[in-house]
Amino acid sequence: MLLLLLFAAVMHAQTIIPVKICDLPLGLSETSGLVNTGPNNYLSHNDSGNEPKVIQFDSSGNITRQIKLINATNVDWEDLTKDNKGNIYIGDFGNNNNNRNDLKIYIIFDPKTFSKDSTNAGIINFTYPDQKAFPPVTAQQNFDMEAFFWFNDSLYLFSKNRSNPYSGYTKCYQLPAKAGSYTAKLIDSFFTGNGLYLNYSVTGAAINNAGNKIVLLGYDKCWIFTAFTGRNFFKGKVTMYLFNSLSQKEAVYFESDEKLVITQETSSLGNAMMFRINLPQSSTSGNRNFEKAQIEIEIFPNPVYETFQLKIKTMQPDKKSEVMLYNSSGLKVKSWSLLSDKIHVLDMHELPGGNYYLKVAGGNTKKIIKE
Repeated sequence: MLLLLLFAAVMHAQTIIPVKICDLPLGLSETSGLVNTGPNNYLSHNDSGNEPKVIQFDSSGNITRQIKLINATNVDWEDLTKDNKGNIYIGDFGNNNNNRNDLKIYIIFDPKTFSKDSTNAGIINFTYPDQKAFPPVTAQQNFDMEAFFWFNDSLYLFSKNRSNPYSGYTKCYQLPAKAGSYTAKLIDSFFTGNGLYLNYSVTGAAINNAGNKIVLLGYDKCWIFTAFTGRNFFKGKVTMYLFNSLSQKEAVYFESDEKLVITQETSSLGNAMMFRINLPQSSTSGNRNFEKAQIEIEIFPNPVYETFQLKIKTMQPDKKSEVMLYNSSGLKVKSWSLLSDKIHVLDMHELPGGNYYLKVAGGNTKKIIKE
């Protein structure tokens, strides 16, 4: 019952527009984690296969410092967080194929406490209590990890679901925030949605300084959780906010209770950038009279041979909406600006056969099969 109530709550969504702060330097094109380390100072890192180092940069996108972890490797670094003493935790727990048994989190002291460009790291080794096969069958592949934060002397990790068929859950695990070898504790799960992987997977997480608000980040939306007690993050109120675009957003932190800073890495969906998002203040006041996401698309026929008919349904007739067509690799192959409540005939004849995904900005996504 609780799960159903939570999912019903997120169906009321408001579209918010990220505001660009800066382009990220070439050295951070695969940014995958983000924290601030002081006024106009940010810390990030690149993901799999890159050097084992964290990179400090400013709001103009200039690299100001790089710190290499002497005793670490970057198998797949996917997020970082910091504790109340400024210590940094780097999650080497990316697990796209769900087959890793060498998961680690590296720990370094607050970078402000030393000036060298290299340091040794403390190491947390861990496993998941519910993973018995490496990899498990595709329907159970929910052991990739791209999001975590520190809270009350523990680390909380949130899975990036890669199950097929897609089950729509992110799992929350708890680990001690100190070096050692552990079995993570599975404490809860949250149903993000039963749509497409691109729209409902979790790619980043953060908690505010007061410890009473968390965010889970996705490629085209985020979920804000409030009014919870202790570590029961999913037992409070949840609000889903839609972004006005789909891109490879990978990292997030709370600049303040009502401001998020987000980075995205370079991909076919856009270049590496840093954004700021202003959350409506009502998200903490308990006022939930948000605008309901009333943009939906209908297509016919499906599968498509050459052309198909599209109708955009909204509460605002004659409103223009951006409609985007993505291939199965997430590459945008077509886009249109179309009026709502009219039937449009759209052409796919030049595209190869396969699976495609049609998304309307601020609304839903439909799978299209091109024959």
